Amino acid sequence: MTVAISTYTSGADWLTSLCTDLLPSNGWSVVRETSSERVFGLPGGAGFVAFVIGAGVVEIQAFKDFDPGKPVAGQAGGFSYAYSPFLPRFVLPAGEMKVWTVVNSRRLCGVIKSGASYYSFYAGLILPFGSNRVYPFPCFIGGSGELGGSKESAYPFMSGGNQYCPKVCLPSGDWQIVGGNSGGNSSFTNEFPYSYPYAFIHPFDGKYHRLRSKIDGGSVVYPSLVVSSGRTSDADTSNADDGVWLGYLDGVFAIPQGRAAESVIVVDGVDYLVVPNVAKASETYGLRLS
Repeated sequence: MTVAISTYTSGADWLTSLCTDLLPSNGWSVVRETSSERVFGLPGGAGFVAFVIGAGVVEIQAFKDFDPGKPVAGQAGGFSYAYSPFLPRFVLPAGEMKVWTVVNSRRLCGVIKSGASYYSFYAGLILPFGSNRVYPFPCFIGGSGELGGSKESAYPFMSGGNQYCPKVCLPSGDWQIVGGNSGGNSSFTNEFPYSYPYAFIHPFDGKYHRLRSKIDGGSVVYPSLVVSSGRTSDADTSNADDGVWLGYLDGVFAIPQGRAAESVIVVDGVDYLVVPNVAKASETYGLRLS
């Protein structure tokens, strides 16, 4: 695993380091490389992760199978481009930025700090509750939501509306929106409404913002559990609570709230970076750094 904490002169500078050093050094293989697309094969033939590079924005896509002779936009993965722009995305700043990049053989995650905002991203596999036979592609892709809009919010928090929400690949091979319905006006800490066919991340689906320290003042971290929705449509009332526990996000945790951004929580000798929800310092999660 690689944990890189660095300041870069621009987003393009970081992206170059990511694609030429950080990912290849962890066994990610270059499958397709153009000025607007970077596609990598996960080690062991576990699937593919793609980055679609735009003007100041990177979209995240993923595939169980990928044809390197065709552009990313021409292949179905985390979400069809017929519904663009519905892929998770994060900011790629033009100016100086600080980045915490965490890479292993299964996934890439981290956070970009630009100004007073923190843009989180996750691309790759979760830690599934099942073997490859029952869950062939346990993939999750997430970014920072509707950038600059009224529903701006990063995974693992509830991301508001359908656009740019995280996506998870189900054991069936179908993809499902993750926590896309909650929030939208001013707060993303309301109880998640389970009346829609969307997956969610527990405990960020409910009262995580009330998590505090232990009696002795110490910290506790809680794994981020990805749960699918058992509903087949908004009108499906018979499967409202029939979701499947898919697995944990790798290296992403719920933490006691009220900690300063960029501070580090140490639990059992492991460091967790306190990461705000974009510009919302009152909503934080923990990114494992060791």
